[in-house]
Amino acid sequence: MREQFISIGTIIIDDIVLPDGRNIMGVLGGGSMHAVMGMRVWCDHIGLFSGVGKDFDQNLLTSFSKVFDVNGLFIHNEVRTPRAWQVFDDFGTRKEIFQTNFDDLRALIPIPENIIEKFSEISGVHLFCPPEDVINWASVLRKKNCQIILWEPLDVFCVPENLDLFRENCNVVDIVSPNLLEARHLTGLDDLEEIIRFFQEFGPPIVVLRMGEAGSLIFDESGMLTNIDAYPVRHVVDVTGAGNAYCGGFVVGLFRTGSAKEAGWYGAVSASFALEQFGALYDLENINQRAEVRLRWYQENQ
Repeated sequence: MREQFISIGTIIIDDIVLPDGRNIMGVLGGGSMHAVMGMRVWCDHIGLFSGVGKDFDQNLLTSFSKVFDVNGLFIHNEVRTPRAWQVFDDFGTRKEIFQTNFDDLRALIPIPENIIEKFSEISGVHLFCPPEDVINWASVLRKKNCQIILWEPLDVFCVPENLDLFRENCNVVDIVSPNLLEARHLTGLDDLEEIIRFFQEFGPPIVVLRMGEAGSLIFDESGMLTNIDAYPVRHVVDVTGAGNAYCGGFVVGLFRTGSAKEAGWYGAVSASFALEQFGALYDLENINQRAEVRLRWYQENQ
């Protein structure tokens, strides 16, 4: 079977506000767009399953076809493309403030059953959808012999009152990956190992805790706990989407190597490219070769 990786979820237009007061307006983003680019670092055969609103730039839709499979994109003529402020403080904490109706975002997340007609082969998936849809998505994807499902929980969902649904979702995916702030909100815990073991008891084979510049912490199905350093990017431009890109790279890495540790290397390399620019679309010239150079850094140092 040919490798094909997809992300299911959202495209958002970001207006980024940096701590020094600079504003970067109208940047292409969204969790799934960043995750797809994290996958694209390693593989040419990737796809995005998402919708955009009636106001979306048609020229961008055309340019997407040069980057990934656009078969899963659709235009919803009754809503606007989601747009949000991404506001960062001096400590690197991001606050997302939607400028459009959140219901519009919900309307642009695809229906699980429609994936059957959109993609014939799926090796692995980054799932970035409302929590109540995860079980249905997992069922449909398993019927298509999807081998790896990584669920990245939405940040607004990560509060203690949602623990029961979180547990149910963990039982149907292969990897769950919140960031550190989300994990602390959800569990009420502070210690890193306590948090990740708390999640492990919920049932997913692999838990990946993303920690920004501190790297990531992985608990795999063998019970091993592994720290992955962040790749040493010389000049960080923008951290928006780096965690999503990490998730995309992790899916490809786990499919190819079967090792959670090595998948963490793939994810960290994908995140490193996201850090070097504004917006989700990378310069793809020699991207696979550049990624392999960064991967060797992990092979030699970790």
